[in-house]
Amino acid sequence: MRSTTISASEAARAPRSVAAYHGCHKDVAERLLSSEPFRASINEYDWLGPGVYFWEYAPYRALEWARRRFAEDAAVIEATLALGHCLNLMDSPYFARLQTAYGKVVLGLQAEGMSIPENQHGKHILDSLVVDKVCTIYTEETGTSFETVRGCFPEGKPVFDGSQILRYTHVQIAVRDEHCISRLKLVHFT
Repeated sequence: MRSTTISASEAARAPRSVAAYHGCHKDVAERLLSSEPFRASINEYDWLGPGVYFWEYAPYRALEWARRRFAEDAAVIEATLALGHCLNLMDSPYFARLQTAYGKVVLGLQAEGMSIPENQHGKHILDSLVVDKVCTIYTEETGTSFETVRGCFPEGKPVFDGSQILRYTHVQIAVRDEHCISRLKLVHFT
Protein backbone atom coordinates (compact mmCIF):
# COMPACT_ATOMS: atom_id res chain seq x y z
CA MET A 1 0.00 0.00 0.00
CA ARG A 2 1.32 3.43 -0.97
CA SER A 3 1.47 6.09 1.74
CA THR A 4 0.73 9.76 1.15
CA THR A 5 1.31 12.56 3.62
CA ILE A 6 -0.91 15.64 3.86
CA SER A 7 -0.95 18.50 6.32
CA ALA A 8 -3.63 18.79 8.99
CA SER A 9 -5.06 21.89 7.31
CA GLU A 10 -5.31 19.99 4.01
CA ALA A 11 -7.03 17.10 5.80
CA ALA A 12 -9.56 19.50 7.32
CA ARG A 13 -10.33 20.86 3.84
CA ALA A 14 -10.28 17.48 2.12
CA PRO A 15 -13.62 16.73 0.49
CA ARG A 16 -15.31 13.81 2.17
CA SER A 17 -18.70 12.29 1.84
CA VAL A 18 -20.86 10.36 4.25
CA ALA A 19 -24.05 8.36 4.00
CA ALA A 20 -26.69 10.18 6.00
CA TYR A 21 -30.36 9.68 6.78
CA HIS A 22 -33.20 12.18 7.02
CA GLY A 23 -36.29 11.09 8.95
CA CYS A 24 -39.48 12.72 7.70
CA HIS A 25 -43.17 12.29 6.86
CA LYS A 26 -43.78 10.02 3.85
CA ASP A 27 -45.36 12.91 1.91
CA VAL A 28 -42.20 14.98 2.44
CA ALA A 29 -40.09 12.03 1.28
CA GLU A 30 -42.11 11.82 -1.96
CA ARG A 31 -41.65 15.54 -2.60
CA LEU A 32 -37.90 15.37 -1.91
CA LEU A 33 -37.51 12.42 -4.27
CA SER A 34 -39.30 14.38 -6.98
CA SER A 35 -36.68 17.16 -6.67
CA GLU A 36 -38.44 19.53 -4.28
CA PRO A 37 -35.80 21.26 -2.15
CA PHE A 38 -35.28 20.47 1.51
CA ARG A 39 -36.54 22.96 4.08
CA ALA A 40 -33.99 23.92 6.69
CA SER A 41 -34.99 23.53 10.30
CA ILE A 42 -34.80 26.94 11.97
CA ASN A 43 -35.98 26.07 15.48
CA GLU A 44 -34.19 27.99 18.23
CA TYR A 45 -33.51 24.69 20.01
CA ASP A 46 -31.83 22.76 17.17
CA TRP A 47 -28.47 21.42 18.40
CA LEU A 48 -26.39 22.65 15.48
CA GLY A 49 -28.26 25.79 14.50
CA PRO A 50 -30.26 26.19 11.31
CA GLY A 51 -29.94 23.52 8.64
CA VAL A 52 -31.29 20.32 7.16
CA TYR A 53 -30.68 17.62 9.77
CA PHE A 54 -29.32 14.15 9.03
CA TRP A 55 -28.24 11.13 11.11
CA GLU A 56 -24.78 10.04 9.98
CA TYR A 57 -24.64 6.32 9.07
CA ALA A 58 -27.76 5.63 11.17
CA PRO A 59 -30.87 4.70 9.14
CA TYR A 60 -32.61 2.95 12.05
CA ARG A 61 -32.00 5.90 14.36
CA ALA A 62 -33.56 8.18 11.73
CA LEU A 63 -36.52 5.80 11.53
CA GLU A 64 -36.98 5.78 15.33
CA TRP A 65 -37.05 9.58 15.34
CA ALA A 66 -39.47 9.76 12.38
CA ARG A 67 -41.81 7.16 13.91
CA ARG A 68 -42.01 9.15 17.15
CA ARG A 69 -43.12 12.17 15.15
CA PHE A 70 -45.14 10.64 12.30
CA ALA A 71 -46.08 7.10 13.48
CA GLU A 72 -47.04 4.96 10.47
CA ASP A 73 -46.45 7.88 8.08
CA ALA A 74 -42.71 7.91 8.84
CA ALA A 75 -40.15 7.66 6.07
CA VAL A 76 -36.36 7.84 5.80
CA ILE A 77 -34.38 9.30 2.92
CA GLU A 78 -30.77 8.28 2.38
CA ALA A 79 -28.47 10.93 0.97
CA THR A 80 -24.82 11.35 0.23
CA LEU A 81 -23.50 14.41 1.98
CA ALA A 82 -20.33 16.14 0.86
CA LEU A 83 -19.32 17.69 4.17
CA GLY A 84 -17.46 20.42 2.33
CA HIS A 85 -16.33 23.20 4.62
CA CYS A 86 -17.47 21.58 7.86
CA LEU A 87 -17.61 22.90 11.40
CA ASN A 88 -16.65 19.51 12.81
CA LEU A 89 -17.45 19.59 16.51
CA MET A 90 -15.73 16.22 16.97
CA ASP A 91 -12.26 17.64 16.32
CA SER A 92 -10.43 19.90 18.73
CA PRO A 93 -9.44 22.84 16.48
CA TYR A 94 -12.95 24.25 16.81
CA PHE A 95 -13.22 24.06 20.60
CA ALA A 96 -11.51 27.43 21.14
CA ARG A 97 -13.96 29.02 18.68
CA LEU A 98 -16.86 27.52 20.64
CA GLN A 99 -15.52 28.96 23.89
CA THR A 100 -15.03 32.41 22.34
CA ALA A 101 -18.50 32.35 20.81
CA TYR A 102 -20.02 31.27 24.13
CA GLY A 103 -18.44 34.29 25.82
CA LYS A 104 -19.86 36.61 23.17
CA VAL A 105 -23.32 35.04 23.45
CA VAL A 106 -23.27 35.46 27.24
CA LEU A 107 -22.14 39.10 27.01
CA GLY A 108 -24.79 39.85 24.39
CA LEU A 109 -27.58 38.30 26.44
CA GLN A 110 -26.45 40.06 29.61
CA ALA A 111 -26.30 43.40 27.77
CA GLU A 112 -29.95 42.88 26.80
CA GLY A 113 -30.87 41.92 30.36
CA MET A 114 -31.67 38.36 29.33
CA SER A 115 -30.76 35.17 31.15
CA ILE A 116 -28.54 32.49 29.66
CA PRO A 117 -30.74 29.67 28.34
CA GLU A 118 -30.17 26.10 29.45
CA ASN A 119 -30.06 22.99 27.29
CA GLN A 120 -32.75 20.69 28.64
CA HIS A 121 -35.48 18.25 27.64
CA GLY A 122 -34.45 18.02 24.00
CA LYS A 123 -34.25 21.78 23.57
CA HIS A 124 -30.69 22.86 22.97
CA ILE A 125 -31.15 26.62 22.84
CA LEU A 126 -27.71 27.48 24.24
CA ASP A 127 -25.89 25.04 21.92
CA SER A 128 -27.78 26.47 18.96
CA LEU A 129 -26.91 30.07 19.87
CA VAL A 130 -23.23 29.26 20.33
CA VAL A 131 -22.88 27.21 17.13
CA ASP A 132 -24.67 29.88 15.13
CA LYS A 133 -22.38 32.54 16.67
CA VAL A 134 -19.30 30.50 15.66
CA CYS A 135 -20.61 30.36 12.09
CA THR A 136 -21.40 34.09 12.02
CA ILE A 137 -18.00 35.11 13.42
CA TYR A 138 -16.21 32.76 11.00
CA THR A 139 -18.04 34.23 8.02
CA GLU A 140 -17.29 37.78 9.17
CA GLU A 141 -13.59 36.98 9.65
CA THR A 142 -12.99 34.92 6.52
CA GLY A 143 -15.71 35.80 4.02
CA THR A 144 -16.52 32.08 3.70
CA SER A 145 -19.22 30.04 5.40
CA PHE A 146 -19.45 26.62 6.92
CA GLU A 147 -21.50 24.40 4.59
CA THR A 148 -22.18 21.75 7.23
CA VAL A 149 -21.98 21.39 11.01
CA ARG A 150 -21.29 17.95 12.47
CA GLY A 151 -21.50 16.87 16.09
CA CYS A 152 -21.79 13.82 18.32
CA PHE A 153 -24.44 13.85 21.01
CA PRO A 154 -24.41 11.35 23.89
CA GLU A 155 -28.04 10.92 24.77
CA GLY A 156 -30.32 8.48 26.54
CA LYS A 157 -29.89 5.87 29.24
CA PRO A 158 -27.03 3.36 29.31
CA VAL A 159 -27.56 0.33 27.08
CA PHE A 160 -26.71 -1.89 30.07
CA ASP A 161 -25.88 -1.31 33.75
CA GLY A 162 -22.55 0.48 34.18
CA SER A 163 -22.19 1.23 30.46
CA GLN A 164 -21.17 4.56 29.04
CA ILE A 165 -22.74 3.54 25.73
CA LEU A 166 -25.98 5.49 25.70
CA ARG A 167 -29.12 4.35 23.89
CA TYR A 168 -29.63 7.45 21.73
CA THR A 169 -26.06 8.62 21.12
CA HIS A 170 -25.72 9.81 17.55
CA VAL A 171 -23.73 11.84 15.07
CA GLN A 172 -25.85 14.53 13.53
CA ILE A 173 -25.13 16.80 10.60
CA ALA A 174 -26.86 20.09 9.89
CA VAL A 175 -26.48 20.97 6.23
CA ARG A 176 -26.41 24.74 5.78
CA ASP A 177 -25.74 24.62 2.03
CA GLU A 178 -28.12 22.32 0.16
CA HIS A 179 -25.55 21.82 -2.63
CA CYS A 180 -23.87 19.38 -0.23
CA ILE A 181 -26.82 16.96 -0.55
CA SER A 182 -26.94 14.43 -3.40
CA ARG A 183 -28.07 10.92 -4.39
CA LEU A 184 -31.39 10.76 -2.60
CA LYS A 185 -33.21 7.48 -2.26
CA LEU A 186 -35.97 6.10 -0.08
CA VAL A 187 -34.86 3.57 2.51
CA HIS A 188 -36.94 0.36 2.62
CA PHE A 189 -36.86 -1.38 6.00
CA THR A 190 -37.53 -5.11 6.23
